[in-house]
Amino acid sequence: MSRAMKSLKIASLLLFAAIPLSCSPKPRPQSAYDHAASFANLKTFDWYADPAEDKGVGAAVVDTRWVDEHVKSAVTEELGKKGLRPAAGGSPDFYVDYHTRAAGIVQRDKYGAYTWWSPYTYVGTETRRQATLALDVRDPEKKLIWRAWITATVGTSPEKIDRQVRKYVGELLSDFPPGTAAAR
Repeated sequence: MSRAMKSLKIASLLLFAAIPLSCSPKPRPQSAYDHAASFANLKTFDWYADPAEDKGVGAAVVDTRWVDEHVKSAVTEELGKKGLRPAAGGSPDFYVDYHTRAAGIVQRDKYGAYTWWSPYTYVGTETRRQATLALDVRDPEKKLIWRAWITATVGTSPEKIDRQVRKYVGELLSDFPPGTAAAR
């Protein structure tokens, strides 16, 4: 076998091995944390309220209040599974916050009835949008010590969005506190 054939064979094997990795439809959560911070004694949390932040989330499908309630409910439920509870009037061990932002349009399809003999043509569009959900954890002095985020296609109904919020909050918190799950 010639040297050029060997090189071509190796290049094609690498290309075919890379295709499944580059075409993966499942969004991957990302996270980062302050390695100097201690996560060992966390037991209670409260919600961090940044007065400068506008939680301008929501859209035509759901409003800002709906997103706020569903994200906070999912986070509280997931942290509860880890033995972490809301601080009942006392000082929390840490603060939690979330952020959402539109990340753009992924796909826009046009559909409808087209006929050359009909004077009427119906054309509709279906748009798929992406959004990012980020969760922050702050220490008692409100310094950011952990953040996880994911960007995914947003559902087209309140029920689908609720399922996505619960799923992605679970995935984001799967490695919180750091050292409790395999690194991503």
